[in-house]
Amino acid sequence: MARSIEFDKSEALSAAIEAIWHRGYHAVSTSDLTAEMGLARSSLYNTFGSKREVFMTALRQYGTERAAQLAKSLERQPVHKGLRVLLTAIAKDNDAGKGCLLVNSAVEVAPHDAEIATVVKEGFIQMAHVFESALCAGQARGEIRADIEPTAEAIALVNGIAGLRVLAKAGFDARALKPTIEGLLSRLET
Repeated sequence: MARSIEFDKSEALSAAIEAIWHRGYHAVSTSDLTAEMGLARSSLYNTFGSKREVFMTALRQYGTERAAQLAKSLERQPVHKGLRVLLTAIAKDNDAGKGCLLVNSAVEVAPHDAEIATVVKEGFIQMAHVFESALCAGQARGEIRADIEPTAEAIALVNGIAGLRVLAKAGFDARALKPTIEGLLSRLET
């Protein structure tokens, strides 16, 4: 009889996210993952199948969690203000220098793995949907220009944020990134 899973899968994936986010997918070995996740190698393989499957599942969880956090943050304040806070935090801290796991994975792994590229794209689409909803709500409240197309602007925000994160990782400081932030926001102003 097969043993049941005796660990919290979501917690184990959160640990995998942190390990991969800090070091990168290729730099994290299966042994690193099992240690970080608190799993025996057999549990990792029995539950996920492979390091790659852990990565894909972790990327999906990361995308879903980040989209939910972003939606919650943007609904608490005027959209323009929420976006400014988000963009400024990226320029100043960029998730403690780690950047975004989706952006990092898009650069490191997606060009060489079509299936992972699809998972990364799904994560970006989730973010775009959050931005689109926020922009539509902002338009309804008169906070965002009525003549913008929310779907297109949401993709532009995802693109701008990805670029901002890459530049921050490359060493550009908040002062150097301020014009980029202002450019992204000025497109939305009423």
